[in-house]
Amino acid sequence: MPIKVLIKRRFKEGYVNEINKLIKEIRFGAMDQEGYITSETMWDYEDPFRVVIVSNWRSIEHWNKWKNSDLRKSIEQKLQEFLGGETEYEIFSLGVNPPLDKLKSRP
Repeated sequence: MPIKVLIKRRFKEGYVNEINKLIKEIRFGAMDQEGYITSETMWDYEDPFRVVIVSNWRSIEHWNKWKNSDLRKSIEQKLQEFLGGETEYEIFSLGVNPPLDKLKSRP
């Protein structure tokens, strides 16, 4: 089942060039991964130090493989220096119905 991952970050002021370089490095790395579909970067119009990246994958397994890869972890490590808070991840399945396996596991 295709998924959409929202990656939310807040950066420290004054590192625009370094941040943009690392975001591109992560995107280019993702583009070579099996299951990657597309992504987009959205900078908050009111807060230029807040960014949301929307990444589309063929399945949660593809995303998890990329998220836990050595390449992504090494780039993420470089990003840590410029973060002004924790990175937040939100994962959504695409379609008209919620994922049924998640519905069954709840009381």
